Amino acid sequence: MFKIYFFSILSFICINISNESYIIYPFKKSKKENKSYPENLLQNDLEVTIQIGTPPQSIDMNLRSRIYTFFVASSELNLPYTLFNDKESSTLVKISKRETNFTNMDYSKGWKISESIYIDGKEYKDVTLMLGTDLAYKESGALGLRLINSHENSNDLSFIYQMKKLANLDSYSFTLKYKTDEEGELIIGAYPHAYDNKFKENNFFYSKAGNNKNGVNWVLNFDVIRYNNKSLSFGTKKGLVNIEFGLIQAPNRYKNYFKTNFYGDRCEEKFNAQRNVTIVHCNSGFDITSFKDITFELKDIETEFVLTYKELFIKYNNEYIFGIVFDEDVEAKDPTWILGKPFMKKYELVYDLDRKIIGLYKEGKINNEGKNGVNIVFVILLVILIIVVIGLLYFIINYIKKPKKRAYELNDDNFDYEPSK
Repeated sequence: MFKIYFFSILSFICINISNESYIIYPFKKSKKENKSYPENLLQNDLEVTIQIGTPPQSIDMNLRSRIYTFFVASSELNLPYTLFNDKESSTLVKISKRETNFTNMDYSKGWKISESIYIDGKEYKDVTLMLGTDLAYKESGALGLRLINSHENSNDLSFIYQMKKLANLDSYSFTLKYKTDEEGELIIGAYPHAYDNKFKENNFFYSKAGNNKNGVNWVLNFDVIRYNNKSLSFGTKKGLVNIEFGLIQAPNRYKNYFKTNFYGDRCEEKFNAQRNVTIVHCNSGFDITSFKDITFELKDIETEFVLTYKELFIKYNNEYIFGIVFDEDVEAKDPTWILGKPFMKKYELVYDLDRKIIGLYKEGKINNEGKNGVNIVFVILLVILIIVVIGLLYFIINYIKKPKKRAYELNDDNFDYEPSK
């Protein structure tokens, strides 16, 4: 518990003494590229608009997490997005490919260029990015979120790294905050409570960002995973948080358990070869309320993160899709849960690259409206009780102080005395 409080206090101090500088990019669900089922469910396709070049061009970018390089798709690709036209820029600087470090970038065909980026009308010059070709476009739109690649070493091509340096941001962090299923905000350089009073620092829980055997970072290590209050003691207890996953992905060894203990033969399992996952379809008459809560409890956090049927069932084409799909890669050395949109939407996550921790937001006593209402009533009743007690004490004290008539004392006014004759 000491470690949790330490991270909480440290992050609070770092933000509150630093003038609260941050950048907010509104995002929305991309509707420009119509994806067929199941891609439209399996992939969380989010889009932000950024101004690049001089004069500024508004470029649509998809949020990705597989890479940490800032790619911009060129208008030569003839794609259904608003793309960058290098011929319209007066500040474009092409950098020699010899100067480009393409380590771990098999998809890196394209130009490494230097351009200006505009944020709220302010220009930040010489931002390094990749002007993507056909091959680079497959991974275009990465805003340097670095959820999968190592966050141990800073990379000059990381968008967040460049924004922290150019915009003089105080915190090397980012948050994906949902407003609805369709839109939200990408916040770089601050925890949510720095700009939104809805969030309270005491409601953040912090966990060290771990990694699995494949070197994948931003992994949450669970102490236990429970369904219907029963511990699932088989399989892995690691959960990779990934912004681009629309559903939660579990290792295939969990599939038989859920089939036996939940949906049985009432739902149909459909294998998707392209994604190598099994998706569970339930007809519209299926009672989704029969799903019992699934609970994730982290090793270093003494609290539970619960998902109910409301977060895990999606109504789609007159049937329900179970919000957990099963990875069929049986050869995976260290299969990992991938906590996509259902988890991230309920427990908004902060990725703190300075301290290499993940902050999870869970409403507690401070920020719970129902409990606040109870607290207000309690305070009112307490005030009334105090007033009553004070009044009673005042009455008792005054009663004690009031002089009493003694039996042997006579009142001359009410006593007839006649001397004897």
